[in-house]
This record gives sequence, C-alpha cells and structure tokens, in this order.
Amino acid sequence: MIVLFHKKFQKNIAKINNKNLYAKIKEEVDLVIKDTSRGKLLEHPFRKHHIQSIGFVYDNNSFRIAYTLDKASDKLVFLLIDARENFYSKLERIL
Repeated sequence: MIVLFHKKFQKNIAKINNKNLYAKIKEEVDLVIKDTSRGKLLEHPFRKHHIQSIGFVYDNNSFRIAYTLDKASDKLVFLLIDARENFYSKLERIL
C-alpha cells in the first residue's frame, strides 16, 4: 500500500510544536495504516469521495484525521489533521 499525505495535512503537521501531540498523531496514523476500516465513513458531501475520519482527544482538545483509500490503486491518502472546530468546512475546501 502506498501512503500519501496531502499538502494541507503536511502543513498542519509542520505547525505542531508539542512533541507529545506529534507522537499521538503519529500513533493514530500508524493505526489507520494497519487497519484502514478503523475510521467512520463521512456523510454527504464527503461520502462520494469515500472519505473516512477518526477522532481523538489530546489535552482536552478534540482532533480529527480525514483520509481516503483508493482500493484500485492501493493508495491511502491522509487529507487533513486539525482540531474538530471547523474541521469539516476546512475539509470541504480541500475537495
């Protein structure tokens, strides 16, 4: 499986200065890579793109990771990592 990271995902990761939060995100990403069915399939308008999302809490803040799996080309693409606030509107702008 080929794992790719969208430029918005990479940009948000680069902003993180907290090593513990970075480690938690890496752990969540690794879990998704091992089991891509782990996330919840999002509703319209994201369903047509087969976008899935997982959430986690760190230091009383809710975060989301959005990703999609293209089974035909065997590519897993991480689209966005961000706080839950305005997450879906940011994800919509990526599409």
